[in-house]
Amino acid sequence: MNENVYAAITGIPMDFGGFVEAMKERLREKYPGCEVKTAPVSKNNGLCLTGITILPPERTVTPNIYMDEPYTEYLAGRPLEDIFSGVVRLYEENAMEEDPALPDLTDFGAVKDLICFRIINRERNRERLAGMPHRDFLDLAIVYFIPVAVSDSCGGSITVTGQIFSQWQTDEETVYQCAVENTRRLYPVSIMPMVEMVREIMGADAPKELFMETGHPICPPLYVLRCHKGDTGSAAALLYPDILREFAGKHGDFYILPSSIYEVLLLPAEPEPADPAYLCGMVRAVNEEQVAPDEVLSDNVYYYHAGTGEIDVLE
Repeated sequence: MNENVYAAITGIPMDFGGFVEAMKERLREKYPGCEVKTAPVSKNNGLCLTGITILPPERTVTPNIYMDEPYTEYLAGRPLEDIFSGVVRLYEENAMEEDPALPDLTDFGAVKDLICFRIINRERNRERLAGMPHRDFLDLAIVYFIPVAVSDSCGGSITVTGQIFSQWQTDEETVYQCAVENTRRLYPVSIMPMVEMVREIMGADAPKELFMETGHPICPPLYVLRCHKGDTGSAAALLYPDILREFAGKHGDFYILPSSIYEVLLLPAEPEPADPAYLCGMVRAVNEEQVAPDEVLSDNVYYYHAGTGEIDVLE
């Protein structure tokens, strides 16, 4: 009996495998002639999701549509028809008219001006890191990727795996030096006060308690270090020595709070040093309650020494 029909008759929800098969069956009916299949997709921090792809004839690239969140919505009681409509809408909003132009990944000369780096948590990605070029940085790891223009308004990236690296016939140090230059050029960053970013995003809806009557902020003097593109994540800017040195020139020593792979907060240590236990507890609480599992960077807080330019893990 069809899983969907069985669930409707018995009132027993489909298990995850049955749900995915039901979605695939409906998608094959919706897009006849397309190849519809599933595959596990490894994400950051050891997260593994189940993706469905809908591949039109003579095409080689198509977006993954992850089934994990739709299944959670199904268990919460959302009608299957509504979920299917959402999956179709997501696919059609992200479907590409043609395959993106990809560089020759086997030729180091063709990609050396494109290789960039991002920073991920070393312990949470230990198994994944074992098969790819990387280098340690604090409790983190520097890994490499090649940005790809998927469309005029959308970008993607290809992770430099061990298989790709082995074909380049070069060493990791050379790849790192290329990435240092390329990432700084392709992914500029900026630093702005947290209150200004809140006001920029929320406008008139910004909480008035953040400001005194004079308009000056009354919250801790946090600054947001952010990248203007999302591919690499703001954490990569921890390897931009000029940016950190310039901030230290104005504020002296400072704490670095890795609130996610997309946002790093800076907190000057003067005039009053913060309580390390409080800062670490705050970062851990945010990671547990507000950050998606694959977007967590670290539970640790770092300390930048203005005199030496060194970064330490805060004990």
